[in-house]
Amino acid sequence: MRKLQLALTLAVMAGFTQPLLLLCQEESAKTASEKVYRVVGGSVKAPRAIYSPDPEYTEKARKEGKEGTVLLKMVVGSNGLPRDIKVIRSLDSDLDEAAVNSVTKWKFAPGTKDGAPVAVQIVVEISFHNPD
Repeated sequence: MRKLQLALTLAVMAGFTQPLLLLCQEESAKTASEKVYRVVGGSVKAPRAIYSPDPEYTEKARKEGKEGTVLLKMVVGSNGLPRDIKVIRSLDSDLDEAAVNSVTKWKFAPGTKDGAPVAVQIVVEISFHNPD
């Protein structure tokens, strides 16, 4: 009886997995193919960070006394999630990586065009200061 229940559960789960996978692929394709706007005035409003944890200051950077700012260019999708993150001004490979890792966790109120959520390209400064 237990094997039958397990088999039945797996069969039911398999029935939901394919549609769920397709839905995830469609959402990913939609966000990747959506038009990306830039904030240059007019009707396009910039996204606003609503969750932005600080990056980790690495032990290596602490020992070497590294400080400064990493500039990142990214797209904030209409879903409020960052993507296509690129370092445009590097500080140190470890701190660059820490900045990118931090920003991937950020959440935004999406940018808008004429009041509707849209994907917007932005530049973000991530500053590192030795806490010692």
